[in-house]
Amino acid sequence: MHPRVITDTAVGEPSPQPPGQWSSRVQYALAFSSLVLLTFCILAAPPGAMKSARPMIITVLVLSAPLTLPAVLFHDRKKWNHRDSSLMLPWTLLIAVLIAQAAPITATFAYPLRDNLWRSLDQHLGIHVPGIIQLARRHPSVEALLYRSYAFTLHPLVLCAILLPALLGRREAAQRFVLSNAFSFVLALPLMIFLPAVGPWVGWGFPPDKLQQACEATIHALRHGSLDIHDNFGGIVCLPSFHAFWAIVSAQALYSFRYLRYPAILVASLITISTVTTGWHYGVDVIAGVLMVAVCTVLSNVVIYGSYRQVGNASKS
Repeated sequence: MHPRVITDTAVGEPSPQPPGQWSSRVQYALAFSSLVLLTFCILAAPPGAMKSARPMIITVLVLSAPLTLPAVLFHDRKKWNHRDSSLMLPWTLLIAVLIAQAAPITATFAYPLRDNLWRSLDQHLGIHVPGIIQLARRHPSVEALLYRSYAFTLHPLVLCAILLPALLGRREAAQRFVLSNAFSFVLALPLMIFLPAVGPWVGWGFPPDKLQQACEATIHALRHGSLDIHDNFGGIVCLPSFHAFWAIVSAQALYSFRYLRYPAILVASLITISTVTTGWHYGVDVIAGVLMVAVCTVLSNVVIYGSYRQVGNASKS
């Protein structure tokens, strides 16, 4: 028997009854994904990892209770959709901290870099990264727009995707966003460990900018087993492109908001394109990021609705 999808009947009115097993499936899936990431962090971490993880552990302990408070208030008011959506806030914090710790650990395995492989795949696909960069540079206004999109718009987009669905009762959007992020990193771990790369400036041989030089230095430091670094963890991931992944799943989470739908799609599109025009990613990295979105969306929908068929039925209602 398929679980019945329950929605708030009107703003301020409670749902007629609390949700059933589909909410439990979401919690179990997030707990399992978190356990996988935590186990990896514990078993695979090189010496000194605990020192770098201590601030993150303190952050989780300090912020978990305040982030759970909205769910408690919504539960007291019997607003079940709002309760379940706001429960994604502490899960988001935990998943983010585990990703931030697991990502640099993957680079310490130091398997051979695959930049030549990614360049070869780009060539087979007809993607010439230096040519794309030069094309953008011929149009300074376009280049500036794409640079700013890559550098400054992802974090606000992701923050909106975290907070708005969770606090405004968009249960399915909030759950899908967190589940997709949890599943993506579990699935990406083998790629990041066994198929590492630096970036297209290495594969294609064009001069890196200062940030790309810093990113490359960070990767080589990690490959020597050092976690005593102060760099954005996302900068060390080549394939899949999590810039593209996070942009698309954030736009997906905001799609149910009428006035944010198309601005979010536009920003996500600019971010995805800019990952190549700024020279930060191979084309195949972006393609892998888009495919990761598709896979994680299907997996998340199966968890939320119980089966793929149920997803189709729910989408019609």
